[in-house]
Amino acid sequence: MDIYSNELCKLGYNYKYGIDIEKHKKKAFKYYIKAAKLGNAVAINDVAICYKNGIGHGIGVEKDEKKAFEYYMKAAKLENVNAIFNAGVFYYNGIGVEINLQEAFK
Repeated sequence: MDIYSNELCKLGYNYKYGIDIEKHKKKAFKYYIKAAKLGNAVAINDVAICYKNGIGHGIGVEKDEKKAFEYYMKAAKLENVNAIFNAGVFYYNGIGVEINLQEAFK
């Protein structure tokens, strides 16, 4: 993970929560995606969260549990512990993927 992707991820976080800047969910998602494309596991997990919850109508990020699961798996492969846990929860409950208790247990 490089410093540039970390800064993009932090900028997304700041926009999402309005830290030292006005809240702007569309910009938050934009910066998470940029950092995710650079392989930042935290940002990839944050993209998954955006898809899991949907971050607003009309900005192109509607709730999509299948995409959320796909991004959790990408971040899990990069050993992001939050994504590993959430991928397990999705497998266990069949969210965005068929129930698979063996995969959930892993």
